[in-house]
Amino acid sequence: MLFRPTERYVFEKCTACGICSDVCPEDSIETDEFGKVVSFASTCIGCGHCGCYCPSNCFNLPAEQHGEMPREKQLQNLFESRRSTRSFSGKIIDETVISSLLEPVGFSPTGQNAQGVTVDVILGRERIQELIVQPLVKLVRFLDCCRILSLVAGSSRGAVGKVRRGEDIITCKAPCVLLFRAPAGNITGKTDSIIAATMVSVKAEAMGLGSFWNGVVQIASMILPVKKCHAVLCVGYPSLKKYQHVPAREWTRRDISQNK
Repeated sequence: MLFRPTERYVFEKCTACGICSDVCPEDSIETDEFGKVVSFASTCIGCGHCGCYCPSNCFNLPAEQHGEMPREKQLQNLFESRRSTRSFSGKIIDETVISSLLEPVGFSPTGQNAQGVTVDVILGRERIQELIVQPLVKLVRFLDCCRILSLVAGSSRGAVGKVRRGEDIITCKAPCVLLFRAPAGNITGKTDSIIAATMVSVKAEAMGLGSFWNGVVQIASMILPVKKCHAVLCVGYPSLKKYQHVPAREWTRRDISQNK
């Protein structure tokens, strides 16, 4: 639900501290000669910064719950332990677990506070087969009717053969598939969806679930009986235990803050 300061603001509580004006990213807060807030411009994006940082709670928001926060090392351990899971136990995921898993979406950052990320939840192997696996198997069989697809697939011809035989290497028999998308016209929609999916994938690790990013389904979503999406996660309980620590992937840091 979009935060609307005009519906929450209580003028009598304002002490003219000026904090709300300082933190407003759109310079949308207008004050009187005494520094008290009197109105909000149409440029307001409903980010909620004014309400969050107001020491007098002029916007009648619930108090911040300062629960236990993970320490830096704990959070880093979580990031390092996350691995793509493609071997699932088959254990059914309870609806309450799905609801908890998706809670980070409501707090995921978006460009210009462009809210409205949608997560389509496909739960259960039968439904996943119907909406994703079987249509893609039929498509591959059609495209490879004369083995043309296998010829041009190169090193992936083995995967083409498995799909032709009906093996589910597409979702790896995951019991749940999550499709993230943003409204049409949202210029940061793809990024917003990917950030939301990232937060969910990290929480999945903390909940004892496994997940993997499915680029094939994301690309093919425009021709599947599901809506086109920007990110796809396959989720389930892992069937294998991790024993060793995998080294970090290669990446590059470039310092451009100083002339060299």
